[in-house]
Amino acid sequence: MKPARKKLGNYIIIAFFLNVFAILSLGGVCILMVKDIVHNINDLKKESTNVTKSDEINNKIYAMIFAVHQSIINIDEHYLGYALDIIEDVYSEANLYQKGGNNFSKPRSNEEIAILDNMMSNLKDLPNEINLIYEAFAQSGKLDQHALIRLEQSASNIQSQAAKLKKLHLEFINSLVQESHDKMYFILFLYLSSALVGILASIVGYVILARNTVFPIKNLAFATQKVAEGDLSIRVATESATEICTLYDSFNTMTEKLEEQEKRREEFNRELERQVRERTSELRDANASLRKVQADLIRMEKIATLGQIATTVNHEIKTPLNSLYLNLQLLTKKINKSEMENDKTKNDMLRVTAVIDNEIVRINEILDEFVKYARFAPPDLKEKNLNDIIRNIAQMIDQTAEKARVETILSLDDKLGLSMLDEKKMTQALLNLCVNAIHAMPDGGKLFIETHRTKQYFIVTIADTGTGIAPDELEKIFDPFFTKKEKGLGFGLAIVQRIIEDHQGWISCFSELGESTIFEIALPVQINQPAPATKN
Repeated sequence: MKPARKKLGNYIIIAFFLNVFAILSLGGVCILMVKDIVHNINDLKKESTNVTKSDEINNKIYAMIFAVHQSIINIDEHYLGYALDIIEDVYSEANLYQKGGNNFSKPRSNEEIAILDNMMSNLKDLPNEINLIYEAFAQSGKLDQHALIRLEQSASNIQSQAAKLKKLHLEFINSLVQESHDKMYFILFLYLSSALVGILASIVGYVILARNTVFPIKNLAFATQKVAEGDLSIRVATESATEICTLYDSFNTMTEKLEEQEKRREEFNRELERQVRERTSELRDANASLRKVQADLIRMEKIATLGQIATTVNHEIKTPLNSLYLNLQLLTKKINKSEMENDKTKNDMLRVTAVIDNEIVRINEILDEFVKYARFAPPDLKEKNLNDIIRNIAQMIDQTAEKARVETILSLDDKLGLSMLDEKKMTQALLNLCVNAIHAMPDGGKLFIETHRTKQYFIVTIADTGTGIAPDELEKIFDPFFTKKEKGLGFGLAIVQRIIEDHQGWISCFSELGESTIFEIALPVQINQPAPATKN
């Protein structure tokens, strides 16, 4: 697992400190500007006081000029006295204003001092001019018009000085207001700029965070869901060099190990299933072999029992049966030689003896078949061509098959070769199967006889299109004494099976009721091979 070349935490710390620095810087600038604005407000208060004082001085100068005008118009000395009082009042206020140097406008303090000095100088001259006018009036009784006009001009000059002083303060107030407005607008600009920069920074930060953190985490969550669903082949990739890359590498390492463990588990399960199948197959084969051995033992036990029974039957039943047959022959001769008045009675007696004779012969045949099955002689094996035996059998049943409207179809393998057979017993077995097949087709049909060779067996198949065998009877057809024929003894298929097994082969039967029946015989190529299990 590769270590992260870039720490995501470092980026977050740097972004945090940059954000704090920007906030503190912006706040500091805003605080300084607010401080200047507050200072400007204090200056505005002072300037407002100065403007008020300038207005008061200006108003009094207007009153003085008005008094001078009245004295000129009305030629009244009382207005000059009133004007003198106003001049004294203005002078005292201007003097007080001049002494309060803190009230001067700092950017224009020199100009303001010059205006005040000029105003004070003019105010000092006015009382002298007024006194001269009073003295001239006391001597002549008339006011000097020229002196009054000069007095008015001097008052107007003082008024213009007061107006300049007011204008100076008003300009300073306007400059303070404009400066405050500029700072307010600058603070607003800083706010909007910082808001815009913050929004842009937030968008950029979100994009960077989403691309480097959110989207990779979503991809990792999606991949984790896939792993939870069982898809261990999924892998994740990223170009990030931060802890996300380390997380992705850890996830990929985890899924690789899980996939390897899953593959090992699947291989283990497959191996376990293979071993279970092998063991099951071995157990099945062992069970089949055991069943075969058990069936063979039961059959051998039955055969041994039948052999003992056959010996007993042959001694205990056939001896008195022969004696009975001889006595029956003697009785028949005496009946034939005797002279009876009624021939009908004689014929009835001969008919009874004939029935007894037939039954004795039938019992004797049954005993012969029974003894023959119980004391079955081993086969006399010689090299024979199985196809030749089947062709001979086809000729034997030709007339019978033609009468039963059965078509015999041969499909013989020319490459079959020679096999070790007892020709008589094999002919007996195959003939029995063919005759049974013809009897199973009362309305006619087709009899198929086929041969072919595998690596280990010669295979003979005899199939018919007859009535078929019921499933519950299919397992019993090779048992002795089992038959569905009225005159059958139940030894036919049992003898067939005995002959095939004596050739170390096996016979099986497949049938569909009402459709067909197929007998399949397998004879080993090598006669010394162990016989397979009988299949039904």
